[in-house]
Amino acid sequence: MFGLLLAYILAAVIGTMWTAGGQANAGTGSLKTVYVLSNGFHSDIALPVEAGKAPGAVPVTAEDLPSGLHDTGYLIIGWGSQTAYTSLLALSDLTAEIIVKALLFDRSVVHVLPYSGPLEGKGIYKVELDAAQYARLVDFIAKTFATGNNGGAELLPGITQGYGDVFYRARPRFSPFYGCNAWTGEALRTAGVPVGHWTPFAQSIEWNMSRLSSGSL
Repeated sequence: MFGLLLAYILAAVIGTMWTAGGQANAGTGSLKTVYVLSNGFHSDIALPVEAGKAPGAVPVTAEDLPSGLHDTGYLIIGWGSQTAYTSLLALSDLTAEIIVKALLFDRSVVHVLPYSGPLEGKGIYKVELDAAQYARLVDFIAKTFATGNNGGAELLPGITQGYGDVFYRARPRFSPFYGCNAWTGEALRTAGVPVGHWTPFAQSIEWNMSRLSSGSL
C-alpha cells in the first residue's frame, strides 16, 4: 500500500513538472482574461460574463441561478466528485466515507458560482488568452456538462453551498486518476496554456500557474 502511494505521488510530481507545450496567443486583437483559483485543495476556472449571458456554449442560463446573471462579472466553474463536492463546505467536513465514495469512480458534477467582486489575492492567477485559445477553453468546459434527454444541461435542483451557486451533472466520472485539479489542468492545456501533463493536486495547478508569466501567454 505504501509503495502504491509512493508511486502515485512520484507520478504526480513528474506529471506536474513535465509541462505540455503551450500555444502562444497571437498577440493581436483583444485578449480575454480568465482566472484560475485554488484554495489549496480544489481549483476552479473563472470565465467572464458579458451582456448577462454565460460565455459561448456553456449551458448556464439566468433562470438556473437564484440571482440571475445580470449583475454577474464572472462564473466560477469547477468540476468534481458529486459525493465530495455536494457534501463539503470545508475540509473539516471530510470523512472517510466521503473519500471512499469519491474515489470509487463517483459520478461527477459541475459547480457554478456567480461572482461580481475583484479576483485577486493568494491562490488567484490571471491568464490572458486570445480569441482562439479562449474559444477552446470555453468549448472544453461546455462539453463537460452532461446533457439530458432533451439535449440540455441537467441542473441538480435544491443542491447548493448557499452562495447563489448551483450544480449540474457532468462527465466523465471522477476517479483517483482524474479529479478536480486534473480537470482544471486539462482545460488549460486544451486552451494552449503550458501546464503539467497530469495535475492531480491543487499544488500541481499552483506550481504551474506561479511559474507562468502574469501577462499574456
